[in-house]
Amino acid sequence: MKKIMIVDDEQDLREMIDLMLLKEGFQTNTAKNGTDLLNKIDVFQPDIITLDVMMPGLTTLEILDKLKAKKTKPKIILLTVIRYSEEEKQKLYKMGIVDYVTKPFELDDLIDKIHNHIKSLHSPAI
Repeated sequence: MKKIMIVDDEQDLREMIDLMLLKEGFQTNTAKNGTDLLNKIDVFQPDIITLDVMMPGLTTLEILDKLKAKKTKPKIILLTVIRYSEEEKQKLYKMGIVDYVTKPFELDDLIDKIHNHIKSLHSPAI
């Protein structure tokens, strides 16, 4: 069973995404901020993290930097209100982000992106 970590400071959104992913058959865990994520990641070892961009505490860049030091290397999908330029998207991909969803979003769109990235975990590297 694939594992998804949902990181968002909005409890309602965290719970809604969690419920939908459980219905999709994923094992889930949630974190309310970057520090909470970093405290849980070594034990939970997610395949994918959905990461809210604007949360109190650690910045997204600080979180990404600290994740590099971890042995678990999950794919990261950003949840953001920011609309990125092509140049900014390329920088995100170089930082390890595999995708992003712009808020507000349809849960089905997020779930589709998660399924696509889960499939790529099974695809052999070319």
